[in-house]
Amino acid sequence: MPESKRADPVAPNALEELIDGYQKTQVIHVMVKLGIADQLGRGAQRSEAVASAVGAHAGACYRLLRALEYMDIVHEPSPGTFALTALGEQLRSNVALRDALLLTGDVFARWWAGLEHCVRTGESSVPVIEGVSSFEYLHGNTEATSRFNRLMSAMVGGIAANVVSVYDFSAVRRVVDIGGGRGTLISTILKANPQLRGVVFDVPTTIEEAKQAITAMGLTERCECVGGDFFAHVPSGDCLVLSAVLSDWNDEKCTVILKNCRRAVAVDGRLLVLERLLEPERPAPPSAFMDLQMLVIGGGTGRSAPEYRSLFHAAGFELARVIPTGASRSIFEARPA
Repeated sequence: MPESKRADPVAPNALEELIDGYQKTQVIHVMVKLGIADQLGRGAQRSEAVASAVGAHAGACYRLLRALEYMDIVHEPSPGTFALTALGEQLRSNVALRDALLLTGDVFARWWAGLEHCVRTGESSVPVIEGVSSFEYLHGNTEATSRFNRLMSAMVGGIAANVVSVYDFSAVRRVVDIGGGRGTLISTILKANPQLRGVVFDVPTTIEEAKQAITAMGLTERCECVGGDFFAHVPSGDCLVLSAVLSDWNDEKCTVILKNCRRAVAVDGRLLVLERLLEPERPAPPSAFMDLQMLVIGGGTGRSAPEYRSLFHAAGFELARVIPTGASRSIFEARPA
């Protein structure tokens, strides 16, 4: 290594910032969990008043607020008085961001502590840590399930309009959204295509949330809500949709899901897989961390078009085309082989 690189004083500081990243995550997590963001949303307050309102130790709360000030989440208009910055305001208004943060601090951080196991084995850390799979764990925890479902709804909601704008559903009769959560995607598809009928299929606990959402949107006459397990079977239809499902699982489990889809899809039907198209970008994109998240949570991964083609082939499908949506996920359209 050149001498100038070894002597560069910036590199050690930058590395320290990366090493200390977990501390920053926990500081923001505790801020939201204690309700400090909501408390400061009422206006600037003395740190002692904030501590009293949220049930915290006054001295420790002040130190937390100072750390938040360093991170530009709060500012100190006068000594000992704190207010939210524009960045901090998002912790009040952005529900998806709050859900992601609370899940990260309460659950995901514990699972990421098992990353070494994941890298050594290529498997999720969750069964080792929790004794059950990530989804069994989440669905055994009502609060975590609700947060996860809201988070997924927000993610799907961000791409749903793009999907209906680039894909022609005019020849389709019955769409089945497998692992469809609270019905965000299927409701968008049905609203844009009045001729369609739909099914949202997910685990029974999530389907109860979907029923409420579908009713609120006035789609009960056109959309069934069915509970079940996609590793066992899926409802039949001429258009099956898997949105952000396959990236949660390894190839073996994906093949089981896809074979169940193959048995359920009409002879002239199609399967739409909505996932990130993994490409060898240089330099590595931020989604590299999402790939690790998929590994940690379920042993899953993002995939390239050839990798999806191979998965489809193993289950009796052929990859027909890959359709960009202009959003984070592409449509992989497969037809029965």
